[in-house]
Amino acid sequence: MSSTPAAEAPSIFPRLVAASAAMHAADQMTLAAIPLLAAAAGADARMIGLLVAAQSAAWLILSLPVGALADRLSRRALMRAGALAAMAGSLLGLLALSLPQTSLWLLALACFATAGGVVTIVLSVFALTPRAIDAAHLPSANARLELARAVATLATPAPAAWLVAHGAGFAVFLASAACGLVAFAASSGLPNDALAKAAPMLASIRDGARFVVAHAALRAIALCAIFWNMAFFALTALFVPFATERLGLDAPAIGRAWTAFGAGLLLSALFAPAIAARFSLSSLLIFGPLVSAAAGAIIAMARPAGAELALWLAFFLLGFGPMLWAVTQTSLRQRLTPASMMGRVGATMQAANYGARPLGALLAAWAGATFGVANAMLLPALLFCASLMAMAWLLRSAMAAAAPAR
Repeated sequence: MSSTPAAEAPSIFPRLVAASAAMHAADQMTLAAIPLLAAAAGADARMIGLLVAAQSAAWLILSLPVGALADRLSRRALMRAGALAAMAGSLLGLLALSLPQTSLWLLALACFATAGGVVTIVLSVFALTPRAIDAAHLPSANARLELARAVATLATPAPAAWLVAHGAGFAVFLASAACGLVAFAASSGLPNDALAKAAPMLASIRDGARFVVAHAALRAIALCAIFWNMAFFALTALFVPFATERLGLDAPAIGRAWTAFGAGLLLSALFAPAIAARFSLSSLLIFGPLVSAAAGAIIAMARPAGAELALWLAFFLLGFGPMLWAVTQTSLRQRLTPASMMGRVGATMQAANYGARPLGALLAAWAGATFGVANAMLLPALLFCASLMAMAWLLRSAMAAAAPAR
């Protein structure tokens, strides 16, 4: 791998931001449109669920092998391949719509291919950012990446849904293809890394997982993220029936709660560099899990009187705190991980997170059926507390032992 110092690559980072934002936009507009297109084609809830699952499946299935490839191949070539995969997903979507009867399986492939492109870009960007930015400015750089992701995530689903509702679903896939083209162009301007010698694929993946498990700080971050993702997807699975049956809220009120979540994400990403400059690393790492636990408790204890205000506060905290934590822990992981293992360590974290998500949703479904929705809402609150404890119990010894890899 090239050892080009950050100072020699000032033009790399804007390209990384552009490629990352474009791919997240493509992913989110596809994810928003495909269930609506499937419903219009007569798909039942089970099939629509499988289509949505195709996106998460790409992250779960592809993260580890792509992470290993990111440590052995040219990242420019890998990012261009990811952009091409997303464009192929868009073409599959257009093909599915062009048939006399919309093909649901082609839509699933479109969702998987687009998400696979995003996996490739995200892991490559994670590995390349420390080469483009010096360590002192990593929090600011990662905040810009997260801000671009948040804007793409929040801005694209509504227009995509509008296009589908007005019979222009094909335009969603054209826009997605255009995003892939932007990512391809941005990636093409990156330096061409030299190929690195590496162990066989399975051994390489295993080495990345072992490094995370053996490193106290990375292990703490991984456990915290796993519990948080379980909690958030348990909350997502339970929230609508809880809000309607327990709190008596309607769909617009539920939508406003999610708007507060988006506002928290954006404000946190905007102010993360300034906040990071004022507070210690340990404070920043504790803050996200702490406010998540508080938000889980607020939601679980909410009552019909004042419910909407309580949910606004809770969802704002769930957006603001974890986004700040994500920026902080990403920067720390980049400092602690050897350059030769950057892709595999990032992939191990991603695979763990995406594996935890369906588990959290399944636990929520079981708890809701067994104890009722109101009582089951204690599950995400407890899982958020477990995330906090994982960080609190391990942070002191982890940070004492942590030193940037050389």
